[in-house]
Amino acid sequence: MKSKITLFGFAIFLIMAFAMPLDALGQEKGKGGPPSWAPAHGYRAQTSHIYFPDDNFYFDLQNNMYIYMEGSKWQVSAKLPSLFAGIDLKGAVRVELELGSDSPQKYNAEHKVKYKGKSAKVKEKNGNKGKGK
Repeated sequence: MKSKITLFGFAIFLIMAFAMPLDALGQEKGKGGPPSWAPAHGYRAQTSHIYFPDDNFYFDLQNNMYIYMEGSKWQVSAKLPSLFAGIDLKGAVRVELELGSDSPQKYNAEHKVKYKGKSAKVKEKNGNKGKGK
Protein backbone atom coordinates (compact mmCIF):
# COMPACT_ATOMS: atom_id res chain seq x y z
CA MET A 1 0.00 0.00 0.00
CA LYS A 2 2.83 2.39 0.88
CA SER A 3 4.50 1.82 -2.51
CA LYS A 4 1.20 2.61 -4.31
CA ILE A 5 0.94 5.92 -2.47
CA THR A 6 4.58 6.74 -3.24
CA LEU A 7 4.14 5.83 -6.92
CA PHE A 8 0.91 7.86 -7.09
CA GLY A 9 2.61 10.87 -5.46
CA PHE A 10 5.53 10.63 -7.87
CA ALA A 11 3.13 10.48 -10.86
CA ILE A 12 1.29 13.58 -9.61
CA PHE A 13 4.61 15.37 -9.17
CA LEU A 14 5.66 14.56 -12.77
CA ILE A 15 2.32 15.71 -14.15
CA MET A 16 2.52 18.98 -12.24
CA ALA A 17 6.16 19.57 -13.18
CA PHE A 18 5.48 19.21 -16.90
CA ALA A 19 2.14 21.00 -16.81
CA MET A 20 3.55 24.22 -15.30
CA PRO A 21 4.46 26.97 -17.72
CA LEU A 22 8.18 27.69 -17.95
CA ASP A 23 7.84 31.12 -16.40
CA ALA A 24 6.53 29.49 -13.21
CA LEU A 25 9.90 27.78 -12.95
CA GLY A 26 11.71 31.11 -13.25
CA GLN A 27 12.65 30.58 -16.89
CA GLU A 28 10.46 33.27 -18.34
CA LYS A 29 11.82 34.83 -21.52
CA GLY A 30 13.95 37.79 -20.54
CA LYS A 31 14.13 36.76 -16.88
CA GLY A 32 17.64 37.56 -15.73
CA GLY A 33 18.39 39.11 -19.12
CA PRO A 34 18.14 42.69 -20.29
CA PRO A 35 14.85 44.58 -19.98
CA SER A 36 12.24 44.32 -22.74
CA TRP A 37 13.09 47.83 -24.00
CA ALA A 38 16.74 46.86 -24.65
CA PRO A 39 17.81 46.15 -28.25
CA ALA A 40 17.30 42.73 -29.84
CA HIS A 41 19.83 39.97 -29.19
CA GLY A 42 21.85 40.45 -32.38
CA TYR A 43 22.32 44.13 -31.60
CA ARG A 44 23.22 43.52 -27.97
CA ALA A 45 26.42 41.82 -29.08
CA GLN A 46 27.55 45.15 -30.55
CA THR A 47 25.95 47.56 -28.10
CA SER A 48 27.54 47.82 -24.69
CA HIS A 49 25.52 50.65 -23.13
CA ILE A 50 22.29 52.53 -23.67
CA TYR A 51 22.26 56.22 -22.87
CA PHE A 52 19.05 58.06 -22.01
CA PRO A 53 19.90 61.68 -22.89
CA ASP A 54 16.68 63.25 -21.61
CA ASP A 55 17.37 61.91 -18.12
CA ASN A 56 21.17 61.55 -18.34
CA PHE A 57 21.67 57.95 -17.25
CA TYR A 58 23.02 54.73 -18.74
CA PHE A 59 22.14 51.05 -18.81
CA ASP A 60 25.04 48.59 -19.00
CA LEU A 61 23.83 45.66 -21.13
CA GLN A 62 26.62 43.27 -20.17
CA ASN A 63 26.12 43.68 -16.42
CA ASN A 64 22.40 44.60 -16.43
CA MET A 65 23.09 47.66 -14.29
CA TYR A 66 21.87 51.25 -14.33
CA ILE A 67 24.54 53.94 -14.05
CA TYR A 68 23.23 57.30 -12.89
CA MET A 69 24.23 60.51 -11.16
CA GLU A 70 22.98 61.05 -7.64
CA GLY A 71 24.12 64.31 -6.15
CA SER A 72 27.67 64.70 -7.42
CA LYS A 73 28.55 60.99 -7.60
CA TRP A 74 27.85 58.26 -10.10
CA GLN A 75 25.91 55.34 -8.69
CA VAL A 76 25.26 51.81 -9.98
CA SER A 77 22.06 49.86 -9.39
CA ALA A 78 20.65 46.51 -10.54
CA LYS A 79 17.13 48.00 -10.38
CA LEU A 80 15.80 51.13 -12.02
CA PRO A 81 16.42 53.87 -9.47
CA SER A 82 13.25 55.42 -8.02
CA LEU A 83 14.46 58.73 -9.45
CA PHE A 84 13.51 57.37 -12.92
CA ALA A 85 10.44 55.33 -11.93
CA GLY A 86 8.00 57.52 -13.88
CA ILE A 87 9.87 57.21 -17.18
CA ASP A 88 8.50 55.06 -20.01
CA LEU A 89 11.79 53.42 -21.01
CA LYS A 90 10.26 51.79 -24.10
CA GLY A 91 9.22 55.18 -25.45
CA ALA A 92 12.16 57.19 -24.12
CA VAL A 93 14.88 58.57 -26.38
CA ARG A 94 17.78 56.10 -26.29
CA VAL A 95 21.26 56.10 -27.73
CA GLU A 96 22.93 52.73 -28.22
CA LEU A 97 26.64 53.09 -27.51
CA GLU A 98 29.40 50.73 -28.52
CA LEU A 99 32.10 51.68 -26.07
CA GLY A 100 35.53 50.25 -25.53
CA SER A 101 35.04 51.01 -21.85
CA ASP A 102 32.98 49.77 -18.93
CA SER A 103 32.56 53.35 -17.70
CA PRO A 104 30.33 55.35 -20.05
CA GLN A 105 30.03 58.05 -17.42
CA LYS A 106 33.65 59.05 -18.18
CA TYR A 107 32.31 60.53 -21.42
CA ASN A 108 29.15 62.00 -19.94
CA ALA A 109 30.07 65.63 -20.62
CA GLU A 110 30.52 64.76 -24.30
CA HIS A 111 27.34 62.65 -24.40
CA LYS A 112 25.24 65.42 -22.83
CA VAL A 113 26.25 67.82 -25.60
CA LYS A 114 26.29 65.36 -28.49
CA TYR A 115 22.87 63.79 -27.83
CA LYS A 116 20.98 66.77 -26.41
CA GLY A 117 17.63 67.17 -28.14
CA LYS A 118 17.73 63.84 -30.00
CA SER A 119 14.20 62.85 -30.95
CA ALA A 120 14.67 59.21 -31.95
CA LYS A 121 16.68 56.15 -31.05
CA VAL A 122 20.26 56.60 -32.23
CA LYS A 123 22.96 54.00 -32.62
CA GLU A 124 26.53 55.23 -32.26
CA LYS A 125 29.76 53.34 -32.58
CA ASN A 126 32.28 54.70 -30.14
CA GLY A 127 35.91 53.83 -29.73
CA ASN A 128 37.93 53.66 -26.54
CA LYS A 129 37.84 57.44 -26.17
CA GLY A 130 34.07 57.71 -26.46
CA LYS A 131 34.21 59.59 -29.76
CA GLY A 132 31.57 59.04 -32.44
CA LYS A 133 32.19 57.54 -35.88
